[in-house]
Amino acid sequence: MAFQSMMTLIYYNGQIMTDELMSSQFMSEVARYLEVNNCMTLTTLKQIILNLFIPFNGKSYTVDLFYRCPITMNGLWTSYRCLTIQDDDDLQYVVAYAKKYEPLLQFEVMSFICEYKTTSDIAWEYLEKQLNDSLHIE
Repeated sequence: MAFQSMMTLIYYNGQIMTDELMSSQFMSEVARYLEVNNCMTLTTLKQIILNLFIPFNGKSYTVDLFYRCPITMNGLWTSYRCLTIQDDDDLQYVVAYAKKYEPLLQFEVMSFICEYKTTSDIAWEYLEKQLNDSLHIE
């Protein structure tokens, strides 16, 4: 496997919209460029993206990644589908596929970053809500 890298537009906690042609579009107020290569692991990419958007604060986060895969292309438009990047093989495939069409298309990834809630966090939130409800605090 030859080393391949490319600049990737990473969106942060935006929306995945579908137009009338059922083509996926990414919308976000915050986006950054990042160099992604086919030798990265998914864990490494997620950590780099997390560091790119969230300053270290001691909390745990989950990162879910989606990419826009071109389905049909003609001279006037390109139709995309949104697919999940689930493992290292997916990431290698996505980079190779995007590199193939790099002159024509930009590789785009949507990252959804959420604070990871442990069971104790959920329990404390539930107890706090019960206390607030019993005291009638909003």
